[in-house]
Amino acid sequence: MKDKIIVIAGTTGVGKSQLSIELAKRYNGEIINSDSMQVYKDIPIISNKHPLEEREGIPHHVMNFVDWNDEYYMHRFENDCINAIDDILKRGKLPIVVGGTHYYLQCLFNKRINEQMDVTESITEEQSQILNSNDKNLIYNKLIEIDPEIAKRYHPNDNRRVQRMLEIYYRTKIRPSEAFQNQDTTLKYDTLFLWCFSELGPLNQRLDDRVDMMMKNGALEDINQLFSYHQKNNVTSMENGVWQVIGFKEFLPWLLEDKSSKTIKFEDCVERMKIRTRQYAKKQIKWIQKMLIPDINGDIYVLNATDLNRWKELVLERATKIAESFMNNLEQIESRAPAELIRLLEKEQTFDKKKTNDWEHYTCDICMDSNGEKLIALGEKNWNIHLKSRRHKSNLTRGSKKAEYEKWKLKQREGESNGKQSMYPFVRT
Repeated sequence: MKDKIIVIAGTTGVGKSQLSIELAKRYNGEIINSDSMQVYKDIPIISNKHPLEEREGIPHHVMNFVDWNDEYYMHRFENDCINAIDDILKRGKLPIVVGGTHYYLQCLFNKRINEQMDVTESITEEQSQILNSNDKNLIYNKLIEIDPEIAKRYHPNDNRRVQRMLEIYYRTKIRPSEAFQNQDTTLKYDTLFLWCFSELGPLNQRLDDRVDMMMKNGALEDINQLFSYHQKNNVTSMENGVWQVIGFKEFLPWLLEDKSSKTIKFEDCVERMKIRTRQYAKKQIKWIQKMLIPDINGDIYVLNATDLNRWKELVLERATKIAESFMNNLEQIESRAPAELIRLLEKEQTFDKKKTNDWEHYTCDICMDSNGEKLIALGEKNWNIHLKSRRHKSNLTRGSKKAEYEKWKLKQREGESNGKQSMYPFVRT
């Protein structure tokens, strides 16, 4: 019989941390962090670490131990998480995995590394230079050379996953596309998955309020601490490691600006931080639906955290009933989701979203990504979404106006050469 663990998934602002503590108290558990930013030392406010005084003495693992000059990859988390789980189980306690980096939960599946992937090859100096180059184009092009089948499944900007695929090949001499065809998709442990969910309307307001509260509680001290390190160590790459934390990049232009100019407002940086937080929450929900739920064959229980005034009733009490049956190997009486949220588990929202062979890369010649390069959309569905987006339409209009202006300038030059000049250049005749 497999050992039992509990996993609590969901966005920020839904009470995951508090639920983990309540369940840990009830079932003699310890908590394992699965948030990629909370592994880094310090910056407790902007990384949303649960305050020590609110942990009620419950031990937390895989948290606050990675230096800022280190990059924390999926395979490092896998080792740390599995070691923590096994240590907790050996001491007769219940491991509870909780955090917002849901991609990390893949380490709980046997599919991560199977027998043929255990072959370890030493990475050459040249390969190490490529992996640590911070040159996403170089890394992506190398993966295309080695395994075009797997490369096309990733966006060129998805540097961490592209890097991981290349590292798998360097270490095993097996193409990832071949290795994953024969992967085992079973879970390593007897796992109860709980999903704390909130409707986006109330959640977005809650996230905005949380950012405001973070500012009052010292978030700017965290940001300044990062900025001092950033300047002292001449950090150039912002795409990996602790620099991905929401808050720093949003405030960086304000921090770099000469304060006498005052062209960048503090309030605008706060607003960008709120927008980024809301966007990340939507990504977290999509990942749970598209990736996690199909992988676990829908074996998950949804908890309605929309109304925090009813959190104890709708989240804690329901989760406790589900956990009680799970821990005692009893048949579950509770439904997979409350009636108002059953739509979240519907096939078209979960399994159908994952089943896709559409890996076509579409390049937009009008729009740029955050790196100032031509925007790339992965798959026809995402391409059509981009074409209908406000951003694309705005850039189209701007491009059209520019083209019209260039035509006008050309006519002006032609008119001047003929001795004529329009008095009203933007009025069509």
